[in-house]
Amino acid sequence: MPAGIMVPGLRYPVRVNQTPEKDAARRIIELVLILGSLFLLDIVTTEIILLMGGVELNLFMVAVVASPLVHLALKAAILAVIIIVALVAERQVRGSGVFFYCMLITMYIFVVVNNVFVILPQVLG
Repeated sequence: MPAGIMVPGLRYPVRVNQTPEKDAARRIIELVLILGSLFLLDIVTTEIILLMGGVELNLFMVAVVASPLVHLALKAAILAVIIIVALVAERQVRGSGVFFYCMLITMYIFVVVNNVFVILPQVLG
């Protein structure tokens, strides 16, 4: 364990518990869990919309969302590919994997929020 690292703004060394590699790995695991949760929320909210008589607007996903298991399998496969791409990117350019996840998480937040706004009027109205 390193004796200490000087942190800008402090006049004394600070003991660091993790190496930068372990810290990056922990951060990527957290981001994978967040993105995976958003994928699951997308599947659940899409299924609710379909059960309420709605339709899938993405023409490429119409056949996929017809079966929740196929939808889940596809999202799991996509998540696996994202993990691999992010890990390779992180090795090439430090911080790029985190940036990649943040972009995808932001996009899927909008997808889930959109689905919730489609569901709410039906439930409340």
